[in-house]
Amino acid sequence: MSSTAGRGVAASILASVLFGAISLLGGHLDGFTSEETTAWRVLFILAALGALHASGPRRAALIAVVVRIARSPRLIVIVLVNTAIMWVQLWVFMWGPANGHAQDIAFGYFLLPLVMVVVGRVFFRDRLQMLQWGAVAAAAVGVGAQALIAGGVNWPVLIIAGLYPVYFALRRWAGIDSIQVFLIEIALLVVPAIIVIIVPYAADPSRGIPATWPALLVMAALSAVAMICYILASRLLPLSLFGLLSYLEPVLVLGASLLLGEVLTVVDTFVYLPIVVALVLLGLSGRRRREHLEEPPL
Repeated sequence: MSSTAGRGVAASILASVLFGAISLLGGHLDGFTSEETTAWRVLFILAALGALHASGPRRAALIAVVVRIARSPRLIVIVLVNTAIMWVQLWVFMWGPANGHAQDIAFGYFLLPLVMVVVGRVFFRDRLQMLQWGAVAAAAVGVGAQALIAGGVNWPVLIIAGLYPVYFALRRWAGIDSIQVFLIEIALLVVPAIIVIIVPYAADPSRGIPATWPALLVMAALSAVAMICYILASRLLPLSLFGLLSYLEPVLVLGASLLLGEVLTVVDTFVYLPIVVALVLLGLSGRRRREHLEEPPL
């Protein structure tokens, strides 16, 4: 493995570990609402992304993207829709651990890459390999088992595995799939975030600052570091390897749910085992595709 790939792997693993830690901390922020913790994440993520774009080519790229979006009403609407979706995603990631639904968050992220495969096939005519079709079928078994056991698929799962594909599909369809656009989305969330932070204290001046505020700041800072590591990994690693390593995040979020007191039962095996099989098949398909695209040795 090259030094560049090694740094990318380290960055990806660190990002996943930090996202798991954020989920764990999210269950211990008593006194803060999920909206408030989300707002603080927005501010810290903006600070991190802003620092990355403070100078050089990234700043020029950001200016170019802003000008392009400002000149297109269609792109403005898409960015606003995706900004709303991003807030919901950031919020549900904090709401789940704080309300006993961390396993639903993990399940949603397990399903996300598989739903993306289906979206790519249906809306963008992506060609699926046999292994990918097998992955979709296995995932369907897992979702069906979840529906039978729980009497339906819980709404946090639908938000993650249902709305995130809309977000990514809109970005791809509009040709605005870049980190600069993500920075714009986060910047648009700053005013709502500040309102969410200030309004509770304006409405109740006697409200004190919860004792868990140090953990809140640590969580928000970890969000910023995790985002930088995630972006760094996406740039240093081949897409297939980056995708495979991203599966570590829901595993760690699932682990965080157990530390928060949620319980896995034997029945849950019928849900998670098909999902694991699906992810293995999807990973193998990505590896085979990468090997196929590589030049043969001379």
